[in-house]
Amino acid sequence: MNKMNSKQRIIMESDAINLEQLEYKIHQQALFDIDQSEYEAHIRNLFGRPVLDFAKTLVINLPGSCFANCPYCIDKDLRKNTISCDDFLKTCEAVLMEKHNFNEVSITGGSLPSNKFNKLIDIIQKYCPNAKITWNTNGAKVDDSYNVSHIKYINLHRNSANDKINKELFCTDTDIISIEKFKLFAGDKLCLRVTVDKDFDIDEYVKYNTPMYLNRMLPGTFETEETFNKVRKALNITECTDVRRRNHYINGRYKNIPVRLCVGDHLAQHVSGRYPAWLNVVIIHRSGVVAGSWYENDKFLYKDEKICKNK
Repeated sequence: MNKMNSKQRIIMESDAINLEQLEYKIHQQALFDIDQSEYEAHIRNLFGRPVLDFAKTLVINLPGSCFANCPYCIDKDLRKNTISCDDFLKTCEAVLMEKHNFNEVSITGGSLPSNKFNKLIDIIQKYCPNAKITWNTNGAKVDDSYNVSHIKYINLHRNSANDKINKELFCTDTDIISIEKFKLFAGDKLCLRVTVDKDFDIDEYVKYNTPMYLNRMLPGTFETEETFNKVRKALNITECTDVRRRNHYINGRYKNIPVRLCVGDHLAQHVSGRYPAWLNVVIIHRSGVVAGSWYENDKFLYKDEKICKNK
């Protein structure tokens, strides 16, 4: 729920000085798109301020290094702005104490040592025991000390099906777990996540007999678009209208292996200083800033002033 009627004006942080007036503005704007009963079902105070809470997904962007240097990474600027693992866990618990009706929790980043990672899973289980947890990782420094028993899906990011080439493309000296070793303790939770570049060949991954999650490269080039469309045509499509959190997905199979194509987010808009009147997702950034957007200054929700002194 994040429609924008032509009569609507985006509510900004500058509108949030007076909370009574702010809630009135949210109410008036909301009625362009939803009725009074739906408004009453979703309006709530979150971290002391009124929002229309439609968020059922929590994204946790881990603070540690990802140990890779992928050229297409959208997170390069955010990497520079991190807090300690312990402070990050405190922030995660503060968020889940405040809001714990999430259906899905997506862990990405970034990294945490296994003891801190396992503590994070315990925190999620404490407040959202029924939430579906997905872990996105490139496999750096990952081993069987990571507790994956409560995780539904693990997306292992790869730049190549070949372990040696994959490590070279990550431009790192850090140990990267192989697909086969990961499967030993992750089992059927494991999925291979690959960004489709011009050299991508889906047949190189078939030998692992593991589901695939394929990202369209955005922004792309003529060559990457050509490769992506070739992959799409090769799939036996089972569902092509799956839209979640404004991303468009295509689900299908290739040689009897499940494949999920992420076509991309064409609806996201970065508005600096926007107030989180319509909250569709909650993202805990590695800086400790919590927002309803991938941008820390868009739909700001919360930060611990003691932890985020300069953020």
